Amino acid sequence: MPLRRWTRDARLTFAMRNPLGGFSRVPAAPALTLRDLWPGNPLVGERLVRNQTLFEGVVRNLQHLQWDNPAWPEAYRRWLQGFTWLRDLRELGAESARIKARSMVATWIGLPASERPIADPSITGARVAAWLSYYEFFAAAADDDFRQNLMAALIMEARSIMALMPEEARGWRALTALKGLLAVAVAIPDHQEFLSRYLRLIDQEIDRQFLADGSHITRCPEDQFQAVRELAEMLSILQTARLPLPTRLIEVADRAAPALRAMRHGDGGLMLFNGSRERDPQLIEQVLNRASRGRVVAASQPESGYIRLTSGRTMLFADAAGPAPDGYDSTAHAGMLSFEFSSGRQRIIVNCGASTQRGWAEALRYPAAHSVLEMGSLSPLRRDQTGRITSRPAVTRAQASQDGAHWLHMTHDGYKAQGGGVYSRQLYLGKDGQTLRGADTLEGTESRDFCIRFHLHPDITVEEIEHGFLLYTHEESWLFQANVPAYVEDSVYLGSGERVDTLQIVLCPPEAPEPPEELASEEHTAGDGDGAETEGEHADHAAEEAYDAPHPEDDAEYPHTHSGPAEDNEAFYADYAAEHGEDQSAELPEERQAAGQDETALHQHHEEDDAFSPLLHDAPPADSRPYQAAHTSDLGLTDHSADVAHEAPSMAEALFASEDAGSDHAAQAEQVALQTPQAASSGATAEPSRAAAPAMRPVRWALTLMTE
Repeated sequence: MPLRRWTRDARLTFAMRNPLGGFSRVPAAPALTLRDLWPGNPLVGERLVRNQTLFEGVVRNLQHLQWDNPAWPEAYRRWLQGFTWLRDLRELGAESARIKARSMVATWIGLPASERPIADPSITGARVAAWLSYYEFFAAAADDDFRQNLMAALIMEARSIMALMPEEARGWRALTALKGLLAVAVAIPDHQEFLSRYLRLIDQEIDRQFLADGSHITRCPEDQFQAVRELAEMLSILQTARLPLPTRLIEVADRAAPALRAMRHGDGGLMLFNGSRERDPQLIEQVLNRASRGRVVAASQPESGYIRLTSGRTMLFADAAGPAPDGYDSTAHAGMLSFEFSSGRQRIIVNCGASTQRGWAEALRYPAAHSVLEMGSLSPLRRDQTGRITSRPAVTRAQASQDGAHWLHMTHDGYKAQGGGVYSRQLYLGKDGQTLRGADTLEGTESRDFCIRFHLHPDITVEEIEHGFLLYTHEESWLFQANVPAYVEDSVYLGSGERVDTLQIVLCPPEAPEPPEELASEEHTAGDGDGAETEGEHADHAAEEAYDAPHPEDDAEYPHTHSGPAEDNEAFYADYAAEHGEDQSAELPEERQAAGQDETALHQHHEEDDAFSPLLHDAPPADSRPYQAAHTSDLGLTDHSADVAHEAPSMAEALFASEDAGSDHAAQAEQVALQTPQAASSGATAEPSRAAAPAMRPVRWALTLMTE
């Protein structure tokens, strides 16, 4: 391989020798012309006739003999040099469009071989495939010299692909290069070296790019779409030439097409992760129909790490894996654990998308552009000056389903090395699709410098009400609630390629719980001044204060018994034993049973006051708990699945429930009161000890469909 890199320039110079006048035979016309499978845009074609280009909403003037400019975006340069805009001129169909196409092709092939920008074989592959696909449109009626020079250019540029592959192209663009080589091979069958080289390289690229579940190695839905599109075009070329279809090519198309179907929202567009955009749903459907005859949707994508949950009319996508391997991570975003949510054909919660403009492309990589937790100035992905990822977070996931309801638990340690702890996210999608609930936690840090963002699709309108925010679609209204302060801020959406203003809901972190030593000192002061207050009276007063708070769900402190993601897992599944008739309260201490009765009474009263507080009643299957524990063991989390006495509240008890804050303060004060007489009776002097850092309560939120 190093030898090929050293001889790259020599091989490229040899490949670009003009075959006219030499020993190579140049045919007068292609033996077989191809047919482009995809529709064009006549508006773009009309601009080209007027010496202008229209690419991703930006109009530029065409300059004679100018095929490159350092100021151009990379995507625009590829589009212009790839000649895929020939389909736009063909779609326009006018004679002026035909003349413009012939003129621009003649300008290219008239350049000296040494001055043609042919260093990228993927662009060359797209160009020669476009020339052969529209040969009848712009070249069939041209003069002999034009056609002879065009055939010579096809041979020269196909040779350049052979000279540069496989080192100079990666990802789905390598498939584009091989597609161009195949197109020239069937159009000029006398040069058998083109076909033999294609057959030797295609199997290598398939093994290199596609995972076992059919997903693309880059983990980018846009790359998945482009790769399936290239596979469909290769199959079409081989079928047109009546050549045997390679077995590996058919097999990978049958795996990749269902994986692409699994990445589509209800509107038919792509989910927005790792640099992808929505794309035209009709074009995606055409690509899928060309690539595979079946209409199967992949049931799961364990290799890619994307989770797809469906229930009723709703659909949820979550990114539950780390970035792609080194060399294929150029599109990786710091959106681990982010999700998107849609109902019917309407997207509701989204990520911000991607852009080809350099400034926006970089900004959209950060967590702030995703529906996920953002921690100050920290980023879970860090890159060096070359763009290479230098730190890769460990991401875990555990999933369970029962009776149409879904549970998902994800963690990543991307902030841990920077002092930010381990980020944990739990999601629950109800069996009817009318409820979506989540809990976000940071374990191992005392920092409150974070927020959780939920970007909304531009079609969503927001109304603030007493209990939260109403999100209106064209057909439905959804209620968003949280147990912490929530705000509506401006956002942007680039899922369609152009920047559109939209809104986002931002959740602020909870206040830090009061340290135990401060509780002890307050209790001691109260006892010295007005006489010791009884334990029962103290607990009653604490409960009354928590109950009478104007917004308990926003201001309450999380119980001190919480100790991190491991207990969150336990809380996530705590209702399962109750649902199956198991009496856990009999095994708990009497004091805990009494506290539980008080909490139940307060909980019932709170439900009467706030009819909008949704609670989680369903439970996951029992066999999902060991699986979840196994996926969190590598982060040093403790598995409490075998414990009987559950101290942490279940999700049903804790979601929007602050009544237990008073009882927990009472329990802390009671513990301090019990320790003080013991220390006095023993005559020992208690050594001052630093109290453990108060645990951060989860940020809980819910999205509920409002029905009459």
